[in-house]
Amino acid sequence: MSNTALYQKYRSQSFDELVGQEYVVRAVRNAVKENKVGHAYLFCGPRGTGKTSMARLLARAVNCEHPDRAPCNECANCKAAMEGTHPDIIEINAANETHVEDIRDLIDRARLSPMMGQNKIYIVDEVHQLSSSAASALLKTLEEPPEHVIFILATTDPQKLLKTIISRCQRFDFSKVEIDKIQAHLLNIAVQEGFLLESEAARKIAELADGGMRDSLSILEQARAYGNGEITEEVIDSIFGLASTEEQLNLLKGIMEGNLSAVLAQIRNCEEHGTDLRRLTEDLITALKDGIIYQYTRETGSLHVLREEQAMMLQSVPVSRMLAMIDVFMKAEDRYRTAVSVTSVFEIACLELMNLSTTKVQESIPAPPLAAPAAVPVKEPEHSVPISAPSTPEPPKTATVSEPETKELSNEDVLELLVQCDKVEKANAEQVLNRLLSTPGMNRFNALLRQMKLCAAGKDVLLLSGSAAAAHMAEEAEFKEKFYEYLKEGGLDRVPFAVTTSRYGEAVEEFRNRARANTLPAPRKIVRFQDLEPSKEDQLKQQEDAVFELFGKDNVEVIDEGE
Repeated sequence: MSNTALYQKYRSQSFDELVGQEYVVRAVRNAVKENKVGHAYLFCGPRGTGKTSMARLLARAVNCEHPDRAPCNECANCKAAMEGTHPDIIEINAANETHVEDIRDLIDRARLSPMMGQNKIYIVDEVHQLSSSAASALLKTLEEPPEHVIFILATTDPQKLLKTIISRCQRFDFSKVEIDKIQAHLLNIAVQEGFLLESEAARKIAELADGGMRDSLSILEQARAYGNGEITEEVIDSIFGLASTEEQLNLLKGIMEGNLSAVLAQIRNCEEHGTDLRRLTEDLITALKDGIIYQYTRETGSLHVLREEQAMMLQSVPVSRMLAMIDVFMKAEDRYRTAVSVTSVFEIACLELMNLSTTKVQESIPAPPLAAPAAVPVKEPEHSVPISAPSTPEPPKTATVSEPETKELSNEDVLELLVQCDKVEKANAEQVLNRLLSTPGMNRFNALLRQMKLCAAGKDVLLLSGSAAAAHMAEEAEFKEKFYEYLKEGGLDRVPFAVTTSRYGEAVEEFRNRARANTLPAPRKIVRFQDLEPSKEDQLKQQEDAVFELFGKDNVEVIDEGE
């Protein structure tokens, strides 16, 4: 006799057991308690996230004889529903019963009064697969539902449903279950079933399930059979062709040391053991991201896959280099889609990464969290805000932030900015930057800010300093415009300028000398992006020049309307 599958055995039997859909559970439970259950519900979301389980719980709850604790799983209605024999709870799979005749039959039966409970419930799974005529027939019933009938529709593709059907249902969107919650649930099941499951193995299963609780239980059952009741991290790696964290770090170490023979040997070993190189690429990105996060926070709670001692192995690697490595791996993921050989793409990506060791990426400054003052006397500002970044071209000469060219700022340029800065503006700017940097998630602007220091600020400007790669990126025209918009949306309407740390030091020294000699330059005029639109006069002049060019200036007479 075959055993019951884990995903069936551990299907939620109460609202409290449904994992990861708290807002749906609360809303549905309250509706049942207050006797305000609607006539139609639509449960949407990825597969294996609890849509059908919630539909069955709701069906059981509305017919439960103890509404204060429904579903009680003890009354006759609940027991019949759990055994699948309740005459008033009808489940339909629209993938099989997709024709209009099936829906018409459902509608005819829906007119009959409930036989056992107070309500007749129809659960229609994969409702998006109904034919257009069947969907239209269902719509007519939803418009004028029979009394005591409740429809519960479930789908993974709500966009394929008629909008008129969606509008007649109470819609609940189920989200992917968080990895931590899946991990905890799997460990709890292992205890109840009496087999060994390592915490790291449970986490890997949760990651492989991609937010689907049902998928995670199927993987768990497969791993239990393979591991003969002992599921370790190695068992999961072996079944699904995953590289261990140690193997990932060894590969990264070989790349960073430029050890080509070791890297190629490890790639060959991955091939021989059936390692999924696509998955390995994703894992390497996650490991590098953990290394960056640890450099900024020093908090182990922020790490996703690395342990503290593993993250410490990456702390000597410049943040900008790890960001550049992530970029190469992400480009490799794009190439996998059209590549004939995934292995060749992966090898080329590794060769690109090894080449990074000879680039300017290594000039980056390690990034602690927000730092305090930079030792710069003089009347200009002195606090430094650490920040992180990628790399690109160099800075503009004028005060506008939209020049197509990217030239390095000269000492004179820096002085023209410093003379309009003060400590009050810098303190205000620092507060805003600290708030931006403390927001969850990572983006390229915050990455750049972590890699640089706030040297000075005025009512119109920010002056940042950092590595050549970071300054290069910040002054690239297209990036600079978007960077300015990001700062503005964050509450800091200042035009950002960036220089290398060495250039800033030279400018500060010159600032001191010229301040004593009273020969500092006039402040540079700062032009924001929104101010760069041509004036009406300029537009007219452009139109006039275009006419001259087309017909010849001698053949055109300009008449002033005021004459």
